This record gives sequence, C-alpha cells and structure tokens, in this order.
Amino acid sequence: MNFFVFKRKTENGKRKTVYLLFLLAALSCFACGRAPQAPPQQARVVQVLDGDTLVLEGGARVRLLGIDAPEMEREGRPAEFLAHKAKAYLAQLTQGKVVRLEYGPLRYDHYGRLLAHIVLGDGTLVEAALLRQGLAHVYLHPPNVRYREVLLAAQQEAMAARRGVWLKALNQDESFYLANRHTLRFHRPHCPHAAKIAPANRVKIVSLKEAYLQGFSPCRSCKP
Repeated sequence: MNFFVFKRKTENGKRKTVYLLFLLAALSCFACGRAPQAPPQQARVVQVLDGDTLVLEGGARVRLLGIDAPEMEREGRPAEFLAHKAKAYLAQLTQGKVVRLEYGPLRYDHYGRLLAHIVLGDGTLVEAALLRQGLAHVYLHPPNVRYREVLLAAQQEAMAARRGVWLKALNQDESFYLANRHTLRFHRPHCPHAAKIAPANRVKIVSLKEAYLQGFSPCRSCKP
C-alpha cells in the first residue's frame, strides 16, 4: 500500500476518533448540565401563589397533586368564585412552615413545577383540608392517583354540606355529560374532547353531582 495513502487514512481515522470523543464528551456534559436535582422531601413554604400552587425556599414551585382550586384573576379575566379565599386558606395552612412533600410517578408538569402532595407536621394532608372546606375539587392526573379515596371522601363531605364552591358548582345546564375513564375528565356532550373518547372509556353521566361523586373532574375547555 502506498505510504501516503496509508498515512492519509490513518490521519482521517484519528480525526474521526477525536471528533467522536469530543461529541460524546459534549453530550455527556450537556446531559449532566440538564439533569434535574432530586426533588426535596421537605422544605419551607415561602409564598402561596393561589389555592393550589406554592413556592418553596430556594424558588421551586409546587403544584398540589389531586386537586384544582378556583383560578385567580389574570389576563383581564376576573377571579373565580372563592379563589382568594382558597389562596388565603392555603397560606394559613402552609406559609412559613416546613412541610413534607410526597410524589407520584410523574414529578413535574409541563411548566416545570413540582407535582406533590403536601403534608404538615401534624400529618394533615393539605389537599384534603382544602377539599373539606369546599375550596377546591378533586382533579386527578393518572398515574398520580395516590390518596384518591381520601381526597374523594373529603370532597364528598363538602358536597353533602354544600360548602364553598359547592354552593354553585352543581348548577346543571346539560341533560347529560360524557366522562372518560382513562383521563378522569367529564365533558359537555358536544365538546370536541368528548368526541375523541374511546368507546371502552366513555361513560354517560346524567348529573354533575354524580360525575363529581365518581371522581371525574370537569374539562377545562368546555367547562361543564
């Protein structure tokens, strides 16, 4: 073999090897730089943003698992019924306190917030406390369904007493609703999302009360 051809091939091989090593090192550094830190098991609450979102010492935001509280005013839209009361009650329970965080299989939402159940020092499950006061409704996100029965029981207690949001939440304006066993959401009959429910997952429900009692949560698009 010609010496110069061999030398050229050898140099090309070395360049390829160096390039591959550089690429692997860069990818490794990128991965290390993007790897999220392990979420905290306990932390101090420094701020409450609304009835289901708080901020921990260090800046991490936490979206409470299993519930949905009334929305605060934003982008020109007024606050929903009891939104400020829900925020105030969450602050009363957690502000300035060290709390325990319990996670499900999915630990972050698409906004980068931690998804966690919040437990006080005396063992109080904060989500259940909000539900008992009627300041939120159950809002489960499979596979994060831990405490499902506890949360449903707290919601049913508030519903029976017509406490908080349940003064208005059961005002029905449809003859029936369509629920999805997979997503645990229910919809108005003509909601586009209802049309996409697989037949095996579709449930026809005749009342709002029954939908909530079974643990379904309202679609955020059609707002039943």
